[in-house]
Amino acid sequence: MGTLYQTTVIIKRLRKYFEPYISLLTKPSGQKMLMLLLAILAMQFVTSVNYLHKWFLSGVGNVSLNAYYYLLTYTHVPIDMFYKATIRLAISVIPEALKGLPIFIIIDDTLQPKFGTKFACCQTMYDHAKHNGTNYLKGHCFVALSIRVPVLVGKELRHLHVPIGYRLRGENENKLGIAAEMIDLAMEVLADCPMVILLCDSWYPKGMVIKTVKKYANLELVANTRADTSLFDLPPDPSGKRGRPPVKGRKLDIHTDFNFIRVGDYFIAVKVVLTNLFEKLPVYVTVTTPDLLNHNAYRVFISTVQPEQLRQCFGGYEKTLSTSINSLALWLLPVYLYSFRWAIEVMFYEHKTFWSFGLYRLRSKEGITNFVNFSSITYACMKLLPFVDERFSALAHESPQTCKYVIGDAIRCELFLSRFGLNPETTVYSHDPLGLFGILKDDAA
Repeated sequence: MGTLYQTTVIIKRLRKYFEPYISLLTKPSGQKMLMLLLAILAMQFVTSVNYLHKWFLSGVGNVSLNAYYYLLTYTHVPIDMFYKATIRLAISVIPEALKGLPIFIIIDDTLQPKFGTKFACCQTMYDHAKHNGTNYLKGHCFVALSIRVPVLVGKELRHLHVPIGYRLRGENENKLGIAAEMIDLAMEVLADCPMVILLCDSWYPKGMVIKTVKKYANLELVANTRADTSLFDLPPDPSGKRGRPPVKGRKLDIHTDFNFIRVGDYFIAVKVVLTNLFEKLPVYVTVTTPDLLNHNAYRVFISTVQPEQLRQCFGGYEKTLSTSINSLALWLLPVYLYSFRWAIEVMFYEHKTFWSFGLYRLRSKEGITNFVNFSSITYACMKLLPFVDERFSALAHESPQTCKYVIGDAIRCELFLSRFGLNPETTVYSHDPLGLFGILKDDAA
C-alpha cells in the first residue's frame, strides 16, 4: 500500500488540493466526494452520476450508486463553506507584490433548459437571448458568483478568473436576494482586502444588492445600469439665502447634458453625478453609444470608485491592464474595468460546452445544487492548481479544458499502472482492485 501511494503522484496532490473541502464533511462522505471529483476530472463527459459510476466509480471501489445519490441529495453538504474555501484558495495565489491591487467579484445568472416535469424548481422564464428561438425557456435559473484575482505569469500581470459557486433559484426566490447572500458570504472572507469591486450587469444594481454594497467600506460597485436611471447634477454651493439648500442638482438627460468624445467606434461621455441608488454619494457615470441619434443605443455605467482612486491602486500597472488600448486614458478606466465582467460569460460557455453543466439527472433542488457546485469546484481546481502547486506551473498558460484533459489522462494512467503493479500476472477480482480507498485514507501531507 505504501508503494502504491507513492506512485500515484497526481491523485495524492489532488487530494491535498481538495482537502479544504473534504475536511468539511464526515470521513465517509469526504471520501465519496473526492471520488466524485476525481471522476469528473477523469471523464471527458459527465452525462449523469450513473454514467460516472458505470465507467469510473464502480471500478475503483465497492460504493454503490445509491450511496453517491444519497451524498448529493440527503447529506448535509456545507455549500456556503465550500464558497469560502474557494475564495481563500483564490486569494492565496496573489503574489505579495500585487496584494495592493483590487480584487473583483462578479455576479450574474444563467438559464439552463431542462425537459421533463420531474425536476424541482423547473419553471418557465423569460429568455432575452432567445437560445431556442423563442422569448421563453423552461428550465432552471442559476445565480453564479466568481472572483478575479491578480497573478503573475512570468513577469506579466494577469487576472485569474475563478468560479466561487452556483445557487439554484427556487420558485419563490428572488435573484437579488440570492445575489446579496452570496456577496455577503464572499465579503466575510474578503473583509481585510483593501478594495473589492463588484461587477454586474443592469439587472443587479438595485434593491438588496445596493444595500449589500453599502454595508462594506471596502466594497465598490462598477456596473451597467438602466438607461432611464435618474441622474442628478451635484448640489449647488450654498447661496446664503434662507431655507434648506437643495440636496441634489438639476435632473440630467443622458442625451443632451453630456459632452461626448469619439473614442474608436463609440461616443463616450463621463460625469460625476448623484443618483437615487446611492443618495448623497457621488458616483462616476460613463455614457456610451455608437450613434448619437439612436437613443436606444445609449448605455450607462456607474462606478462608486473614482478614476483617481483606481490610478493609485493600479500605480505602475496602467500599461499592462490592456493590450487593446495603447494609452489607457484615466477617465476610461472604470468602464474598462467593467469589461472584466465578460469573464463570467466565458465561464458559462466553457462550463456548458466542455464540462457537461446542463446534463445533470438529479431531481431535487439539493441534489442539483450540490452536483453543479462539485463540477464548479473541479473547474476552479483546473484554474488554481498551476498556481497552488508548482509541479503544475507549466499549465498556467492553458485553458481549464486543456488542464482537465491532461490531468484526467494522468489519473487514468496512474490507476492503470497501480492495478498493473498490484496484479502483474494474475487477475484478482475484488471490490477495490486499485486500492484507491487506501490512497484516500492516507495522509496527503
